[in-house]
Formats: sequence, structure tokens, C-alpha cells
Amino acid sequence: MLPFILFSSGAFVLSLSLIPLIILFCRKYSLYDPVNARKIHSGNTPRLGGVAVVVSFLVVSLLCALIMPQIKLMGILPLLCSALIIFLFGFLDDLLDLKAVLKLFVQLVAVGIVICSGYRFTYLFAWKMPVWISVPLTFCWVLGIINAYNLIDGLDGLCGGLSIVTLATIGVLRLSSGDPIGFLCFILAASIMGFLVFNWPPAKIFMGDCGSQFLGFVIAVFPLCGKGEVLEYNRVLIMLVLVSIPMIDTVAAIWRRLRDHRPIMSADRFHTHHKLLNLGLSKKAVLYLMLGIQFVICTVTLTAVLACPYHCTIILLVMYALVLAAFCVLHFVHKRKFLAVQKSGGGISEN
Repeated sequence: MLPFILFSSGAFVLSLSLIPLIILFCRKYSLYDPVNARKIHSGNTPRLGGVAVVVSFLVVSLLCALIMPQIKLMGILPLLCSALIIFLFGFLDDLLDLKAVLKLFVQLVAVGIVICSGYRFTYLFAWKMPVWISVPLTFCWVLGIINAYNLIDGLDGLCGGLSIVTLATIGVLRLSSGDPIGFLCFILAASIMGFLVFNWPPAKIFMGDCGSQFLGFVIAVFPLCGKGEVLEYNRVLIMLVLVSIPMIDTVAAIWRRLRDHRPIMSADRFHTHHKLLNLGLSKKAVLYLMLGIQFVICTVTLTAVLACPYHCTIILLVMYALVLAAFCVLHFVHKRKFLAVQKSGGGISEN
């Protein structure tokens, strides 16, 4: 336990120390986050905060693997290499604004490496899926979560906060099944905490695509490792529940853009956090509300898997249904206010 605490603390301190240097670097070379239709900030705010998160995570994870023999880094090397690919091209995207087609191709390559290394969903409840279903499902899963965490990164502290709670939950689940990869989940969570000190509203730096896409990738692929009967049979459902907030938000965004005949990756201000802001909540109130909901989701998930394995499926299905219902209620309340404001000749504030 002591080495685990020391490594996590080291990741936090390293990330915390790197952020001021990255802020200075961004200011020197004018690497600021652009203001667009999806963003709610104004002024010049440095990005590339994800660099500190990823560097801290990789450095401390390597040291951890060298000192703690139970962490067999070679076993997850394909996952780390793929994650590094996602990070590097996310970094280039932050600098050069890469085309969407190129980003999708790189993501497909990274996911392909993961699947070819044997990491994929194998069971849907007690049904063992054939390869021709398992492989496409895993592809869609990882690609979807990468971009879901990228899209949810539109409010100070939101992507990082959601990721910390989710990674801590995955870490507990992995450790409970005897998988030391759970240590890496906590090391990454600690790295994000160091960044979050500077990203908490009002943010002094943003994560950037290099950080949000990396986190989405890791959160999507780390649960594909390891065994354990309850976890194995309910792996798909567990992860659907844990990432329900960014996932449902992303599905709604895709549907909204297809309906309006707009490009899928076009920006707008109708994500979940935007709707809550439009209803009159402050940025901090929205952040605390969404993180609080995520904490409840993760607590229920842990309780279902660890304490109620025989009722796990039912509990998780009910939890997911409740989250989906909450999104639907928010959508209709927001739509009603939006239409009312339009009739009165005004407009919903985007601040």
C-alpha cells in the first residue's frame, strides 16, 4: 500500500510541477485555445495541459513497473503504445488543427493495435460473442469514448473531474479482481488531479485534445484487461453505465447534427453542460452537479459489482435508465425554455 501511495503522490506532484512550465511555454508561443461555438470561455487561455497529465502518468508508471514486479508492463505495452499514438496526434491536432479524416484514421490504427493484441469485449452477459460481433463492437466502443471525452471537455474541470471518478472506479474493480493494472488507473487519476488544480474554474489552462482523447482512450481500453466472472459477463454494461454521461451527450450531439444536416464534428452550444448553463446555473454549479451525478453512478456501480453480484445486471440497467431519463427531462425542459424565449423575441444566453 505504501509504494502505491508514494507513486500516486509522485504523479500528482510531477503533474502539478509541469503545468506552470507548460503555461509559460504556451504564452511564449501563443498556443491558446480558440474560441468557437462550443466553447464558453473568453480571452486567451493556454492549452496543452494534457501534456503534463500524460508525461506524469507514463514516467511514474514506468518507475512503478520497474519497482513493483506484480505490474507486468509488457503485458499492456500494446495499450500504452496505442495510447501514446492517440496522445501524439492529439498534440499535433492542438498545434496544427488536423483534418477530421486524418484523426479518424489514426484512431482506427490505435484501436486496431489494441484488438490485434487480444483486447476486446468477449461476453455480452453470459453470451460469448463471435469474433465478427466482438471486433466491430470494440472498435465502435473505443472510437466512441475517445470522441465522447473530447466533446465533453467544454467546461472548466469537467473532463478531468469525470475522468478521475471513473478511473478510480475502474481501479477499484481491477484491483478487486487481482489485476495490478488498477494501480495504473490511480496513478493516472493522480496525474489528472495535478492538472485539475490549474483547470478548476476559472481555468488557467485547458487540457487540449491531446489530453481529452488520451483519457477517453485509456478509460475505454483499460477495462478490456483482466478477468473475473461478474466483471467478465457484465463488462459491456458496467462500462456503459460508468461513461453514460459523456456517451449519451455524444449520441445526442451526433443525432442533433445529422438531423440539422450539419457535419458530425461541427461545434454547437447544446451539450449537457450548455443546457444547464442556459437554464441559469453557474459554471461551478453545473460542474458540481455533473460530478456529483458521476459520483453516484460510480458508487452504485461499485456496490452492484462487489456487494450484489447476483443482482448486478438489474441494478446497472436501472441506473442507466435513470441517467437516460434525466437527460430526456433536461432536454425537454431546455427545449421548452428555448421555444418560450424564441416566441418572446429573445435568445438564450450563451454565457
